[in-house]
Amino acid sequence: MKRIATLLSFFALVLCLTACNREDPIPTVTVNVNVTYPATYNQPNAAGVRVTLTNTADASSTTAVTDGSGRATFADVLPGNYNVAASRSLTEAEALALTGISQRVELNAARNAVAILETPNPLAIDLRLSGSTLGSLVIKEVYYTGSRTPANGTYFSDQFVEIYNNSTDTLFLDGLCIADAYGVSGLINPTNRPTEFSSGTATQGIFQQNVFVNSVWRIPGTGRQRPLAPGRSIVIAQDGVNHRAADLNPSSPVDLSGADWETFNERPDGRDADAPGVPNLERLYFTGGFDWLLPVFGPGLIIFRTDNVDALERIAIPGAAATVQPRIRVPGNLVIDAFEALQNGNSRDFKRIPTALDAGFVFADDTYNRQSFRRKTATTIGGRRVLQDSNNSTNDFEKIASPTPKGF
Repeated sequence: MKRIATLLSFFALVLCLTACNREDPIPTVTVNVNVTYPATYNQPNAAGVRVTLTNTADASSTTAVTDGSGRATFADVLPGNYNVAASRSLTEAEALALTGISQRVELNAARNAVAILETPNPLAIDLRLSGSTLGSLVIKEVYYTGSRTPANGTYFSDQFVEIYNNSTDTLFLDGLCIADAYGVSGLINPTNRPTEFSSGTATQGIFQQNVFVNSVWRIPGTGRQRPLAPGRSIVIAQDGVNHRAADLNPSSPVDLSGADWETFNERPDGRDADAPGVPNLERLYFTGGFDWLLPVFGPGLIIFRTDNVDALERIAIPGAAATVQPRIRVPGNLVIDAFEALQNGNSRDFKRIPTALDAGFVFADDTYNRQSFRRKTATTIGGRRVLQDSNNSTNDFEKIASPTPKGF
């Protein structure tokens, strides 16, 4: 009997030691990370994205790549806190297919301190990629030719310029400047010559790196007051009124009383009326007459940004009298977009915009004929038009019979 008791005690001890040394298995979790492209891209699911899970306790990490549905799956993940990061490099061709804009871009997304528990299993984590803005602001339409009145008089106050957000992100217009280039549009009369800045002794070496402008206007704001969503535009009117009104020009093609901005040239004689319903751009420098009249034979225009317009160099026109106002030199690296129109197809020598900024030009059939120039659509991404932008007005713009502010 004593021997049996001893054996039972021995087996009980062995069972106890075995039980005490055996560890229960730790449960693991399957984690699915779903990665999507930015909302303005052509498709939601982001394939080929490198996703990394990093355990915050010991810095151990594991990596997976998303499949065609944008999902990266991690099996047997131990519960704990994790940082989740995703990255994807797009080539120019890939970006073009996804956004309509050929530009390399790095996309990233991250979520830190994500608690992965035993339940739910599997766990889903959603990430949306983001990256630098693709594309920029562009000049969408320029209506400069003017129109005829019912009595066959000339009317130019209905001119406007439209600026479009051709990028993948909301852009802020605060501080954006618009200016017209100095120089005639062609051999309008026998004495006309190409801009003196292209041949002047002091300026010929810098002509192709700069734009010499007459007047500069700016959109006011403190930095983030003037948002413009992708695929949206603003209209800058010479005069923000209904030009079809009976006391103006019933034959005008446009009503600009709903313009976003107007250029108001405040003068003692009050010749430029201030439209009460349209806010005014800031007039920073002005060399024109009573209004900001674009040349009806064809203007050169730029939009640009600088922190200090007053610091831009003012250069006297070569050979001009001392009483003539100097022009402002805008370095090419400040220019966001440019547009050039000349008198006719034989006026290339009269270009005022460097070819590096605009390699071509457009021209109307006549003055005061209502014709306008609108940028072509390159593609459409999720309902957002991506406009053609090859830095060549000849290729990028189409001549249309009548202006289409904020339209296509």
